[in-house]
Amino acid sequence: MAASSSVATLTGPQVFISFRGEDVRKNFISFLDPALRRANINVFIDENEFLGAELANLLTRIEESEIALVIFSENYADSDWCLDELAKMKERKDQGRLIVIPIFYNLDPSVVKELRGNFGDKFRDLKRRHLHQLERTQKWEEALVSIPDIKGMPRAEQSDRTDNDFINSMVVGIQRLLDHMAVRGNPARETNRQGGSMVPARKLVREVNRQGGSMVPAKKLESKLIRQGGSMAPSMVPARELKIFHSEDSKKWAWSFINEAPNSAPHEIATMIKIYWLKIIGTIETSDLIPGTKYEAVFLVKLEDGAIGWEQPVTLKLKVEQHDGSDNRVDRIENLKDYIGHDWVDILAGVFVVPPRNKPAKITFTMYQYMTDDRKKGLVVKGVAIRPTNL
Repeated sequence: MAASSSVATLTGPQVFISFRGEDVRKNFISFLDPALRRANINVFIDENEFLGAELANLLTRIEESEIALVIFSENYADSDWCLDELAKMKERKDQGRLIVIPIFYNLDPSVVKELRGNFGDKFRDLKRRHLHQLERTQKWEEALVSIPDIKGMPRAEQSDRTDNDFINSMVVGIQRLLDHMAVRGNPARETNRQGGSMVPARKLVREVNRQGGSMVPAKKLESKLIRQGGSMAPSMVPARELKIFHSEDSKKWAWSFINEAPNSAPHEIATMIKIYWLKIIGTIETSDLIPGTKYEAVFLVKLEDGAIGWEQPVTLKLKVEQHDGSDNRVDRIENLKDYIGHDWVDILAGVFVVPPRNKPAKITFTMYQYMTDDRKKGLVVKGVAIRPTNL
């Protein structure tokens, strides 16, 4: 089955574990789970789900996670739920939203990838039992071929290493990964939930070269649109008011000012020097926006000529937290490598409709990419513009 963390004292990215209960629950997992928790790693396994909850909730837990461990064991491919989890992990991985680490427990990686031996026979038997679900079984097979190609951790059946030694090395490896992600102990990690009431984000990337002072500076992350002479003026959450992870480290980000036109106010910008893990977050309140009006939130960025490490797309997220406590979210992905060498470009985070003034909402917009093996540089961040739109 699968895993992730519900212990309130554990912080940082949620680590979801997918495993076949009958193979490893009473032995390997019974040692791995507490070992990860002792290391203050935010782990979730299926036992952490609320009693009476639907098994489908586990797929939602994958969407809420940023790291997933897949424990491949002899009977893993005999479980339709394990394979549904695996297919969901592949989907999130391909979107750049999840880091997947395969663990081969008493199995050679080639047995999983090539569907050989008892492992392959069990999968083929399961596939025959679901002949009427061709799309579902095709996703299973694609995931079984794809995920084992990722660098993982094998433990051979005849290995001299004990489970305890193997688990200790896993904990060290995961801690190293978390160090790269640099979010351990940070309670600001946002829940990764999908919602359906927001305006779907459409692909909007257009170059802009903003002149003069049309941007109204934000204060304490509150970006407002005001009426000026009968028209609505856009505003911006400047780079300094965004939460740019590692921006205080001069080896990773550099801060400077630019003047885009004579007599205009200077803009403070953040230029990426070298990072692996990217996360930028901003927040506004809708109290002073125009009720019933659609607005777009766009990151204003550019990529310098020498920018590198942008082969994988970034994920853009816009979340609306309503006055009644409910929230909705829309995600999209963007290939920033397409804009290397361009001037400033708009990268759409999402579109939302402002609720009534007496029921204000909180809007959170995020740009992130969780890649630990691609060194990135050359991204320049000006801020996030909030504008009325005719979408």
